[in-house]
Amino acid sequence: MADQTRPYAIHSDSECDRLERQAALAGLEHHLRHVPVPEAAYILDAGCGSGAMTRCFGSRYADASVIGVDIRDDYVSYAQGRANEDGLKNVEFRQGSVFNLPFANASFDVVWSKYVMQWIDEPKRAVAEFRRVTKPGGVVVCCNFDGFAVTHYPEDEALQRQILTVFPRLVDVYIGRKTAPIFHTCGLINISVVFEPDSLFTTVGSIDPERRENWVVQLAAARPYIELRHSILFVGGSPEISRLECPVRIKNGPTRTSRSDRRAPPKGVLPLAILRVDKSNFGCR
Repeated sequence: MADQTRPYAIHSDSECDRLERQAALAGLEHHLRHVPVPEAAYILDAGCGSGAMTRCFGSRYADASVIGVDIRDDYVSYAQGRANEDGLKNVEFRQGSVFNLPFANASFDVVWSKYVMQWIDEPKRAVAEFRRVTKPGGVVVCCNFDGFAVTHYPEDEALQRQILTVFPRLVDVYIGRKTAPIFHTCGLINISVVFEPDSLFTTVGSIDPERRENWVVQLAAARPYIELRHSILFVGGSPEISRLECPVRIKNGPTRTSRSDRRAPPKGVLPLAILRVDKSNFGCR
């Protein structure tokens, strides 16, 4: 994850394990088709988290040198341990901030960043750093959500009000559409945009157990922050209300209301009849 002024609200002691499961659901190897990697490339994974994508690069490109950077020492240690288990000699990890990357100018042929910019308040600073450490003729690729968790159909009016109150305060839910203009502002050229339907959080009809669990774990981790900062999430907007109500859609059945105690992780999931989240990859030379 990246250095941020807004909290990484979904952090927990098991976050790296969740990120690994999420990476498996996402099918990271499919991302590689968007990244032009020259021979013997130097590749940076900025805000690497558990290091899943860093290892993906290292496995696919044996002649490349791949470095993952994350602001959290515990994530870096976890990532390095996984790379060691996989026997990847061309992969390493360092602690560092996306606002002040610990590398000289023009160090990398490829700079990759995924699901990082939504967590930081100054994405232009991060992209400027990406540009600084990229070699002339190199490429910067950022993968971001657009409309994350806030686009549903059919909408539940009460729940949608809560979603639009809470999620934009946790993350920049519209960072995807902002990325290309940020690239342009930072002086990057030959900017291209590819839109892909999200495969992690988008569901039509029922949701499979793995993706449901991915939602539940993140929301449970974020719950203390939501309770502290966004008491409007609770019915009536009162921080004294001890029950959280969220509509849960049952396959082939009507909407019902599920109640869960504030002190326990939420048992229900968001009503994902259709949650359309476009994931955009932006490449520039």
